[in-house]
Parts: sequence; C-alpha cells; structure tokens
Amino acid sequence: MSPRTTGVLACTAAACLVLTAAPAIAAPAESAYAIAASGLVKIPRTPSVSGQGKESLASVALPTEGPSLVGAKALNAAVKPGHAESSVAGLALNLGLLPTGAALPGLSAEVIESECRNGKGSVSIANLKVGGKTIKLDQVAPNTTIPVASLLELTVNKQTKNADGTLTVTAVSAKLLGKTQTLDIASATCAKSADETPEPPTKPGDKPQPGGKAPKPTPVPAHLDVTG
Repeated sequence: MSPRTTGVLACTAAACLVLTAAPAIAAPAESAYAIAASGLVKIPRTPSVSGQGKESLASVALPTEGPSLVGAKALNAAVKPGHAESSVAGLALNLGLLPTGAALPGLSAEVIESECRNGKGSVSIANLKVGGKTIKLDQVAPNTTIPVASLLELTVNKQTKNADGTLTVTAVSAKLLGKTQTLDIASATCAKSADETPEPPTKPGDKPQPGGKAPKPTPVPAHLDVTG
C-alpha cells in the first residue's frame, strides 16, 4: 500500500469519526413507578415511566400463580417535564405469603399517591391499615419512620436527594426482616425547573408585630391528605 493511499484512508477514518460522533444526550430527569420489590420476592417497577408518558394498569395481582402477594385495583404512573406522579388504589399486601418462616401482618390502603413537582415532593395516603389496624397519619414530615411490627418497618413520605440533583419521593417504603425484603409503593422523581421563580424570603404575615411579638404564622397548605 502506497503512503498516499494510507494517508487517504487515515483522513477518511478521521472524517467518519467526526461525522458519527454525536453529543451525549442526558437521560430524562423525571420518572415514576407505582410499585417495586426486591429480596425474597422481586417485582420490577410496575408500571414504570421515564421521560414524558403515562401508563396505567387495572385489577393487578402479583404473582399470578397461587395466592396473590400484591393486589391492587389500579396502578398509575405519569411523567412530564418538571413533574412526575404515581398512585396505587385499592392496595392489598398479603405479607404472610413471603417465605420467611415468620408471621407478618397484611397491609392495605384505599389510595397511596406521590407527586414530585419542580424538585418538591408530596404524598397522599388514605386509610392505611397494617394487620387490620388503621395507622393514623397527619402532617407526616419527610422520612417519617413507623415501626408497626417487630419485623416490619415503614418509612412514609420518603424523600431522597439524588446525585444528579433530582428528588425522589416514595409514599410508602417498607423494610421486612431488616433489609431481606423491601417494597416501595408510589414513587416519583423530578428535577427542579431551571426557570422557576424563587419565593420571596418573607411574606406579609411573617413580619414582626409591634411590641416585639412573634410574627403571625402564615398558613401552609397540608401536603398529606389522610382519612381513616
């Protein structure tokens, strides 16, 4: 092969490299799923949406063979720029079916929802019951842990800041037998909008009152609707 031919091939290869190299495309920041489990029983994120989209399932029973570990009337996940949400309606968990050799209580709820909007998360839980006993929830702060049984721990309104700056809010995250089995219900992840207008540092109701009295508190909308 002559030097000239070699030079032509080299230039052609370089040109191909330039033409085929494409800028990296960032993965969608927003995602959502209704239910997922890992450990003794594995359930993939169901339904799961990443980027813009919406998915729903009705009358779900998992697994399908024999008695159902997880039952729900409806599972929903929806995502759009700056916003993600997921929900589970008519949830019933028969935790006693897990191959643990230990008795575990059942868990049910009318509705469990999570929402993430512009980097801020909120949850809504209606009529949550564990072992037939209603768990009263009111104004639950992020990452509230509720030990409901010796082998079962619930984290309600679980919020996690991710390395990429997004926020993940999971309405109910359960740990069974330590970390042998985990179960996440209604999870949503979103990023903070770049053009979001920052809130003013003070509001009219927060100004100091005459005589050095404490400022009048400004009402804040509740982020957790509860019945039960």
